[in-house]
Amino acid sequence: RRASARRASMFRRSPAPRRARYAGPCAMNPAENPMDFLKKLLVAVLVWELVRFVIARIALVVLPKRDDEDEETARVRFEAPKQYTGAVHALVVSALAAKLLRAVVALDEAADMYYIRGAGIGMDDGTRDLLELTNWLFLGYLVQDTTHIVRNFPRMGKADMLAHHCVFMVASILSGASQTMMLPFCWLLLGEASTPLLTLRWTIQSAAYSLESEKVVKVAKAFGFKGERVSSPKNAGKQLEFFAGLMLVFTFFLARVVTYSLGYTHMLWVRHKGIIDAVPASVALPLNVLVGAGAGLNAHWFGIMIRKAIKGPPKPKEA
Repeated sequence: RRASARRASMFRRSPAPRRARYAGPCAMNPAENPMDFLKKLLVAVLVWELVRFVIARIALVVLPKRDDEDEETARVRFEAPKQYTGAVHALVVSALAAKLLRAVVALDEAADMYYIRGAGIGMDDGTRDLLELTNWLFLGYLVQDTTHIVRNFPRMGKADMLAHHCVFMVASILSGASQTMMLPFCWLLLGEASTPLLTLRWTIQSAAYSLESEKVVKVAKAFGFKGERVSSPKNAGKQLEFFAGLMLVFTFFLARVVTYSLGYTHMLWVRHKGIIDAVPASVALPLNVLVGAGAGLNAHWFGIMIRKAIKGPPKPKEA
């Protein structure tokens, strides 16, 4: 009987480790304290709305309204607040994510990178507070940007962007409310580091093709371009856009291919080993699906970038 009992215990799954909660100033608990959740979310949304308002005022100074302006100028002024608010958000959250990632990967136990095991275990309170504050900034931006997309649909974004925002809002709330999956949260946000380069490319396209500003030619000359390559704003813009694209490929590769792949591999490994059994299945499973789909999407986008880069800079057209 003892031998059979020992054999049975070998195949019996050990009980999942207990998970604790941290009641910090930025804690997210929509189920038990919905009013507190809504207040914090409102503050986070207003932060990005203020950033957007300031950028819109700057856009009015740079591109003042005129009675004889064309549609392209009005379009650039209209899109600028969204583009540059997104860039500011990406710079802030990716910088915070890099700082948090260093702190999280320095932890001794893999379990502490994914959930809270108890008071005084794992990351310190200051790091937890910064992590939760970063999540609020991330969620606030997504809600704020989604609101503007819906109000101005489809001028500021189409269904794919709405779907992207909704998926990551759900992921943010799942992770924040359960206080789990801290490591994946950090390296996922680190992927935002490539967004400012998309804004840079939009700026070049707008200045060169929509506004046809001679300043694009001056910038291109300052970077060493000569001859037909700088014979017009459009030709100069093509050269600058191509090299901005190369910078984007490099950053995308580091943030969304290398870091993402390493992070996803670690996520699958700890799940396979049962290290994160304390993380609720309602959180772990959706995030696994989301991250897996994101890996495929990143590979698709990266393939497109590589094909464009291989073609080389476009040939200038006669001005």
